[in-house]
Amino acid sequence: MTVFWYALRRGLTRPVSLALNSILPITFISVAGSGAFGTGPEARGYFFVSYVILFGAFMMAGSIQADRIDGVLPRILAGPITFRNYLTQNFFAGLAPMVVLSAILGIIGILRHGWDLSFAGFVVLSYIMLSATSIGLSFVWSCFFKDREASTVAFSLILTLMAFLGGMLMPLSMMPATIRHIGALFPAHWAARAFEELITYEGATAQYWTSILALVLFSAALILYGSKRRIV
Repeated sequence: MTVFWYALRRGLTRPVSLALNSILPITFISVAGSGAFGTGPEARGYFFVSYVILFGAFMMAGSIQADRIDGVLPRILAGPITFRNYLTQNFFAGLAPMVVLSAILGIIGILRHGWDLSFAGFVVLSYIMLSATSIGLSFVWSCFFKDREASTVAFSLILTLMAFLGGMLMPLSMMPATIRHIGALFPAHWAARAFEELITYEGATAQYWTSILALVLFSAALILYGSKRRIV
């Protein structure tokens, strides 16, 4: 079994990961009122799902930390696989279910909430890029924690703080300028900005694409840093 399939199976068989990456977001977007996923000020459903996806992607990408804690990683790297290959396969194992989930959410949005195809595509792209960023953050997180429970608790606290400062738990327009500037240091801010642009203008704007670019840069920086740190 390749690293990809091993990491994918382990991620999907964790009950918490399965709930966060399928049951909770799909149920919520299916039963939520049209206002929650519409285009008005009350459309906060996008942000709740973003919060869930941040944590769900982190859980999906926990294979590296598990391999490190269990002492499996040195044995894997002793075989015919490079660390870069190992990291790449883990990245796509974490991202693949999030791409599928994002696509399902887009389809439900079209059928349940009346999104047009282009709007659904922009929503799906935002969720995918947020997932990639969270997976990159998971790689960095794996460098510093050797206790799985402590890591999950600490990340939950950090995630909540990031979500608050980034505008996922409170609209950016209601936050003081100083808080918004601090929040811009976190990827959650740029995901929130992307969704606020979408639901305000009902489509992609220059600010939307700027936010997506910021998420791409965050992902690249986090993955690069995680690949350079010694985690064995």
